[in-house]
Amino acid sequence: MSKELQTAHTEEDVSLSDEARLQELGYKQELFRALDAFSNFGVAFTILSEPMSVLPLIYLGLGAGGPEGMLITWFSSHLPVISAFSCFVAASMSEIVSSYPTSGGLYYVRFNFLALFIVTRKVQWSASLSGPKWAPYVSYMTGYFNFLGLTGLCSGTAFAFGQFFVNCFLAQDNPPFEAGGLVSRVITVVAGAVSLIVSGYIASFGSKAVNILGKLCFWSNAVGLFVIVISVFITSPTKIPPADMFTSWSNLSGLPDAWAATISVLLACLTYTGYDSAAHLAEETKNPATQGPKSIMYAMVGTFISGYFALFFILSTVDPSQFADIYDAGSYGLMMIFLDTVGLSAAVFFNSVLMLIAITNMFGLIVTHSRMAFAFSRDGALPGSNWLHHLNSNQVPVRATAIIVFLDAVILLPSLYSNTMYTAINSFGVIGIYLAYLLPILLRVVRDDKFPRGPFNLGKYGVAVGIVAVLFLTFSSIALVLPTVYTDPNDYVLDDNVTLDNAAYVTAYLQNFNWAPVVVCGVYLVSNAFWVFSARKWFKGPPMDVRTSWEKNSAE
Repeated sequence: MSKELQTAHTEEDVSLSDEARLQELGYKQELFRALDAFSNFGVAFTILSEPMSVLPLIYLGLGAGGPEGMLITWFSSHLPVISAFSCFVAASMSEIVSSYPTSGGLYYVRFNFLALFIVTRKVQWSASLSGPKWAPYVSYMTGYFNFLGLTGLCSGTAFAFGQFFVNCFLAQDNPPFEAGGLVSRVITVVAGAVSLIVSGYIASFGSKAVNILGKLCFWSNAVGLFVIVISVFITSPTKIPPADMFTSWSNLSGLPDAWAATISVLLACLTYTGYDSAAHLAEETKNPATQGPKSIMYAMVGTFISGYFALFFILSTVDPSQFADIYDAGSYGLMMIFLDTVGLSAAVFFNSVLMLIAITNMFGLIVTHSRMAFAFSRDGALPGSNWLHHLNSNQVPVRATAIIVFLDAVILLPSLYSNTMYTAINSFGVIGIYLAYLLPILLRVVRDDKFPRGPFNLGKYGVAVGIVAVLFLTFSSIALVLPTVYTDPNDYVLDDNVTLDNAAYVTAYLQNFNWAPVVVCGVYLVSNAFWVFSARKWFKGPPMDVRTSWEKNSAE
């Protein structure tokens, strides 16, 4: 493509109306375009929610790396690590959102790029690997991994809601049930399911309501986090010096230090996940090719600042002698920090605030997920697509919303048995999202000369930024499938101190097992089975973008 044509296309992006650009992408305007820039940003910022990622999992961070491990993954001395790498990913994703401002943009770009990539390389590829055969499959798998990721993130937030609810009872002088017992787990799951229903109901409101709620989501997260963190810091009798925090290493996982350092990235990775909401809300956002990238980058910067603020001040109130107790308490660990600082009444109030923030987070995730499912079913990729691709009188995909709430609730059920299911749910949520991010960015790097630049683009730095993003996403996806707890066989020997109690050990091992890779592989196998036996016969992928189509015809 000549520089003159690239310039013409860029200028065209500015002048085209949102509906006209959507028509170029092969779709008509069906959703109501009522979201302004701040609401789009508010939803993205809410999904990147430290109160729903860092705070509920702070016990894991204290046991796998301690303050040093957590602060290194966020900000170590003068060098941001996970934060910086996540910004590379966000920058590449912003380019894609700007070029393809449509709901379901992740799998859309895979189809268009892969179709173009294979056509322009057809001399090197065999006939059996022709573009029409593989481009639909890869875009189809992208959609399913994106679907999996959003399901995991929302279910994880619902589980956190249930934990906050249960902790209010466990903190009482005479708790009505035992921590970690069956009753406690059942109440956690039921409360989580109820929170999903409430969030799903709110998410079924029209775009005008979402425009207002997006702003409320931002302020509830920002103000709620600030009040909690400052209150804990001011009232705490403990004040750990910064120099001590940056050198306070803790490894209570029973795993090697290098292993513990690797799994400690979960807190930061879980936080910097889900900003593709800016893409999935593109068809309801005014000027999405410009506002989408702004929402992503502003949300990332805001999250970095607020996340470092929260981590620094919360960790400064925790004495190293408390690490083991907090780690052993699991999801109750945060409540222990509250009780040691602000007392029972304020601790219960803070948990109530966190439950409200969880509702806003689930609202943002369900709104995002329902639009993604709407777009995916619009192209016929989901079972029952004709039924799912339905809008009510408020132009909201209510059927997709209801199915998503149901699936999110079902995901909570294994936590009745597994001790580590909360981390597993969050891990497979992040992995699903990261896999859905990875290939579009990879294809953008490989076919840089064919990438249609939107109003936001990285220019000559796009390829280098994309390469760093791909490497980081690959590393993180591997790190998040690692076991987070070591089940020591020595703890399960019989009275002779020699013979292993196999039944007890296997039970404990399965309870501590990280089920994230099993879930990810399961979704891969099931979606592939659906592809082999059904979808491949009729799913042809999303429409070809007229600009990408022009490139394709020129290549031929």
